[in-house]
Amino acid sequence: MFSVENIFELARYRANRRGKPKKKQQVVATVYAPKAGVGKTTLASNYGTLFALKGLHTLIVDLDPRAKLTQSFGYDPELTPDEAASAGISHSRSVEYHFGNLVPNYANERVTLQEVIKKPYGEYGPHLIPADLNLDRLDTILMYDALKERNADFVIGNLLKDGLAKKDSLFAVSDYDIILFDAPPTKNRITSSALLASDYLISPVSMENYSTKALSYLSSVLTEMQNRFERTPELITVCNFFDPNRVRVMGQLMTSAQTLGDSWLDASIRRSEDFAKGPTGESDLPLVLFKPNSQAVTELRESVDALLLRMGLDGPT
Repeated sequence: MFSVENIFELARYRANRRGKPKKKQQVVATVYAPKAGVGKTTLASNYGTLFALKGLHTLIVDLDPRAKLTQSFGYDPELTPDEAASAGISHSRSVEYHFGNLVPNYANERVTLQEVIKKPYGEYGPHLIPADLNLDRLDTILMYDALKERNADFVIGNLLKDGLAKKDSLFAVSDYDIILFDAPPTKNRITSSALLASDYLISPVSMENYSTKALSYLSSVLTEMQNRFERTPELITVCNFFDPNRVRVMGQLMTSAQTLGDSWLDASIRRSEDFAKGPTGESDLPLVLFKPNSQAVTELRESVDALLLRMGLDGPT
């Protein structure tokens, strides 16, 4: 009876009837983990989708040149518009622009936000700034600027500041309730700039691939940022991929909760085969849309509720 687009439209309608969230200013968050294979991109795609299902105007930004997040929404970063046309595929499924095309002085051809964003589930679903391999060029330029002692670390922060203040007509983001960056696991210049621009750092901690070194490295990243810039995003750690039937894993869970203290999100996500299964059909879907009644999605929803509460976007006035 309803299309996916209708579901998001209904979610926005219901949210508008309830009233605006308590927090009036926009929230900027980055999903980052220094270790691959911890479910970072899976969480980013599902969190962004659930934010929109909560009625929040959501912008998701893929900052990883591998473009796994972009693919999770059904776009092909390797497909050119000409190849799409010759294969009979909709031009909209290809990726022509990425975040780098929005950054002043770094893009050969700076375009508007509306030319870059993808809307996989219509106007009221999450909006996506996709990525492809060419995004790596932005990191190279930022590194060169850093060597020349230019202020490369604040590129994303300055772009957001002007966009949110409506000073940059090409980067009109003032209407979004939340902007969510998905950063690559390597701490490159793009990642550093995104972290400095963020209010919150959402970092998944996998109980399946638990790494004390990864947690120690994450701590050192934030400490270094505080020492250099006197600013760090608020850390929110999310327990992911844990099996309550394994004694060792439960021990790691308890230790992590005690070690990470206030940053620990009190809503964990258990290990599930659903995360490993790709959806069938012509295009991919986040798990919350592909299998909405699964236990994994129930826990994702609880995680999002706790996350929004922590970020001050938990309900109407």
